[in-house]
Amino acid sequence: MTPPLDRALERTRGGWATLGESAYGRLAQAAVAVLAVVVLLPLALTLLLPGTRPLGVLLYGAVIGCLYGLIAVGVVLVHRANRVVNFAQAGLGAAPAVLALLLLTDKGVPYLLVLPVLILGALALGALVEIAFIRRFATSPRLVLSVVTIGVAQLLAYVEFQVPKWVSGDVLPPNSFPTPFSGFTASIGGTVFSGDSLMAVLVSALAVGGLAVFLRRTRLGKAVRACAENPERAALLGIPVRRIGLVVWMLAAVLSALGIFLRAPLVGLPIGTITGPSILLPALAAAVIARMESLPIAFGAGIALGVVDLSTFYSTKDSRLSTAILLPVILVALLLQRRSFSRAGELAAASYRAVHEPRSVPVQLRGLPEVVRAQRIVWVLVAAAAIALPIVIGPLYRNDASLVLVYALLGLSLVLLTGWAGQISLGQFGFLGIGAAVGGGLAADAQADFFVSVFVAGLVGAAMAVLIGIPALRMPGLYLAVTTLAFAATTSAFFLNRDYFGWVLPEPENQVVRPVLYGRLDVSGDLAFYYLCLAFLVAGVLSLRAMRRSRTGRVLIASRDNPRAAQAYGVSLVRAKLAAFAMSGFLAAVAGALFAYQQGAVDSGSFPVINSLAVFAMVVVGGLSRPMGAVLGAVYLIGLERVPGLRDIELVQLLTTGVGLIVLLLLLPGGFTAAVLNVRDDYLRRVAGKRGIDVPSLNADRLQEEPVAHVPTVLDAEVQPVPAGAGNPT
Repeated sequence: MTPPLDRALERTRGGWATLGESAYGRLAQAAVAVLAVVVLLPLALTLLLPGTRPLGVLLYGAVIGCLYGLIAVGVVLVHRANRVVNFAQAGLGAAPAVLALLLLTDKGVPYLLVLPVLILGALALGALVEIAFIRRFATSPRLVLSVVTIGVAQLLAYVEFQVPKWVSGDVLPPNSFPTPFSGFTASIGGTVFSGDSLMAVLVSALAVGGLAVFLRRTRLGKAVRACAENPERAALLGIPVRRIGLVVWMLAAVLSALGIFLRAPLVGLPIGTITGPSILLPALAAAVIARMESLPIAFGAGIALGVVDLSTFYSTKDSRLSTAILLPVILVALLLQRRSFSRAGELAAASYRAVHEPRSVPVQLRGLPEVVRAQRIVWVLVAAAAIALPIVIGPLYRNDASLVLVYALLGLSLVLLTGWAGQISLGQFGFLGIGAAVGGGLAADAQADFFVSVFVAGLVGAAMAVLIGIPALRMPGLYLAVTTLAFAATTSAFFLNRDYFGWVLPEPENQVVRPVLYGRLDVSGDLAFYYLCLAFLVAGVLSLRAMRRSRTGRVLIASRDNPRAAQAYGVSLVRAKLAAFAMSGFLAAVAGALFAYQQGAVDSGSFPVINSLAVFAMVVVGGLSRPMGAVLGAVYLIGLERVPGLRDIELVQLLTTGVGLIVLLLLLPGGFTAAVLNVRDDYLRRVAGKRGIDVPSLNADRLQEEPVAHVPTVLDAEVQPVPAGAGNPT
């Protein structure tokens, strides 16, 4: 590594703060700092809140928080290297951790031999994921790469579920995981601590300290920091950026594996939720509090969230509130932070805003009979297919078809908010839940009119979206993404909890009955309700198309592409963003009201947080640039697996989750919308060629790919040698 690069790295601060002057000094200081935080934070909370929470509970929460902190550090590492929120972070460590734990408990492998299996397995898995998936999307938009990590998480969840079958032949793992340290116990404040708690703290301290030494004292660690600060400049300086990315993913996998392996003896290993919100959300929250930059702050925030988590459970005896408490913590942390970003943070926010804006039909071709005729034929075919679909599939599947339309309407809210306004939302299913609760409650308990229920639900959804979107005025991009994901978890655990908001939810004995519109039009049947949902979807699509052509649409696009230039033209970014949140929340809540009528009831279990990620993936796969993308994505991800005869085929399930999403995004980075528009452009090129019309916007891409004919110049003339002694005759 060159001395100028060394000097540049020494000036690089941010999240890679030093912990001492020597390698051993850093390691020792990091270990002492972790132990001090684990002990002093619970002690301070005990003194501030006497008699409410025993010291032992807070200490135990700090121990669990250390493991959240390890995973949060991995999230920050990957984000600094790839500028993406890694939703597969917990899954990276789940499979090797489950394998190591089963070898320890079921096969009797000694603890010291299990640890190399854990570490080497995590290193291998991290390398495999980076080479097989992440590297192939290195130049893709960050939105696409985020969906890729969701697909990787689904794939790793499947592997995690299969590991117990492969190792022991059992479907589920054991309930407890005794280790050589489990027999050493001590009681503090009425809470029994085992040796596993001490091991969790020590290993966490050593892992964080070792990472600090690696990043500050080794040549490879300095290269990691350089790539994290500015990968383009690091590549110009000769640093192998791809190799460094591989190292980062391997380190992140090891941190996750250690966190999950050490957590299992303390709280168990529930298969199916290990990579879910119970672990991923606290880690993401800690990373957001650290602004996706500071490793020490991310680790400390993880400890604090562990204390808050267990304290909440001790006070309420309701595990659901432990997840719900994350939203106010994130909102307060974001509002208290200053609005300043590093260069890497600004680049990351810009990469999340980047959405390809497709071109419309060129003006020269819009009035041609061939073009007008083709557009009409396409619209007639689409309308005929939508109308005939419930008749073709039969009565057994009409309710599923209505569900696809509800998801498509929900997807329109993401097209508006993320595709046009550039605000990343992962909590749209939470707004759908709010709309279902309000609309279903009015319909079932108050017997309100159908349109009144739907409209009021939309207004409540718009108000909630504005409240959640206020932090976006201070923090852009991925911070809002994690905030809205926490909102989706809070909605399922708190806002739809009958113990706290039973007055909003419909009573269990009252069913949400489909209405008779205007006293004559009965939509209680599945066929009639399908056409009602279709009418709402068509109205939503037409509304978005009209808005896109209006000043409001132009303002949203300008605010997304170049906020500073938009402000120079007198555009209020605050007003534009809040308007986008309000309109998006209104659409999502209206879809929620229809969902309540479609289901006939409102239950918190119908709105899991994982569905918000699925909806986000659905719209990205369909295409964020146009309303058509929401419809195509819903048909593919929601409708394909509900087609008669296909729902039980494993290949179909594979195509709609995990590997299928990744392969689809690899083939169609712009989603189905880009593929449809490419077909349209090919047709328009043929029409323009037959008419002899030059359309530069259609031919520009093709001209770049075709070789340019060589034009002879005077430089091509053969240079004749000058005879010896010849010179200027003058």
